[in-house]
Amino acid sequence: MTNNRRIIQLTAKQERFYDALQKLIAKKGESPTVSELVRLMKFSSPRAVTQYLEALQRKGLIERRRYARRGIRLVAPRADEPMTVQIPVIASAGCDHMSVFAQRSFGDYVCVATELLQGKKADNVVCVKAVGDSMLDAGIKEGDYVLVEVTETAEEGDLVVAIIDGFAIIKKLQLANNAVILSPVSSDPQYKPIIVHKSFRLFGKVIDVIRMQAKGEIEIVPLIDAPEEPRMEYKFTD
Repeated sequence: MTNNRRIIQLTAKQERFYDALQKLIAKKGESPTVSELVRLMKFSSPRAVTQYLEALQRKGLIERRRYARRGIRLVAPRADEPMTVQIPVIASAGCDHMSVFAQRSFGDYVCVATELLQGKKADNVVCVKAVGDSMLDAGIKEGDYVLVEVTETAEEGDLVVAIIDGFAIIKKLQLANNAVILSPVSSDPQYKPIIVHKSFRLFGKVIDVIRMQAKGEIEIVPLIDAPEEPRMEYKFTD
């Protein structure tokens, strides 16, 4: 199901340039010139500034008036458009086997509407890129960006990101008497549950899924429905 909520993906360098541009406009009360941006960013040529401005314009964050010396304008959100927040893409998480190391890599950011955070604090939300298709029936496929609330508390039936022996995996949480079952959500029989002790490390809970289409369209993917029966909450510790 496609949703029209705006999501903008920026690289770390584009994010720094955009932040500096916003601060400069707020401080001076007017648009900077390309020459001023070259000096501020310590670039070697105006072409580098132009490339950043073109990228921000394509992503709808600024407008530029042709032939105007101070023609850069920040695009303010409409009154009915939610504000956005930058979420770091910190790692990849395997939806199949434990083949993706849970390293923190802040190379990219995803700009999302705050409503996607479902009331969670932005500082507690990160994005991981899904690898594999064992969660396909839960609405998560390889290459999706998965918004995750970093927490050690989860309920049975939640989709979670777990860290096992330094590897990150995305699975559905199920609880047994003395163990935790991390289950795939797929009709493919090749994917098997992983049974671990309750002392394993839970990284966080899945909030939402962002799918980048081949032509740049963006889709908000609905997750599986939560079970109606009461769910048991469990706090995981190291």
